[in-house]
Amino acid sequence: MDLEKIFENAECEKAILKIASGDNDALRVIHKYMNRQIYAVAYAVLRDFALSDDVVQETYVKIMEKAVLYEKETKARAWILSIARNLAIDIYRKRAFDCSSEDVEEEEPRFDEGSVLVSMEVKRALDSLDDEERQIITMKIYAGLKHKEIAPLLDINEEACKKKYQRALAKLRELL
Repeated sequence: MDLEKIFENAECEKAILKIASGDNDALRVIHKYMNRQIYAVAYAVLRDFALSDDVVQETYVKIMEKAVLYEKETKARAWILSIARNLAIDIYRKRAFDCSSEDVEEEEPRFDEGSVLVSMEVKRALDSLDDEERQIITMKIYAGLKHKEIAPLLDINEEACKKKYQRALAKLRELL
């Protein structure tokens, strides 16, 4: 883990401990360091902008609720991202159960016209990967996580994570 990640982890841990003692303003620290990563983890599971935004918000609520259960000197970033991933999986399962495919409305993309086609191609390519491969790619590229941070979130070892990442990249190269 590089120095920046160590610093971020320490700052997030301090913030979680402050939240546990009732200082909800400390949530700003977590937002500062983790918001993009929380979003990327949620998007990796859900592939939906609006639902990913919801997961980000729910993650902050869950952090406030569960901060008292956080064990000091564990990996704060991994703890936070596990919360986000679990919430995203819950929403994914609920959505799959609640909605038939014709009930789901297509969300309008949030891109300018010039980047829409490229974004659609990348999204289509990512959609062709299996769930675990897509999550690994998204967490590595968009959230900037390292394999040793991704592996425990997916309950696999670091070597398996690296191999799955390489295979997923090869598939994406073929498609793009």
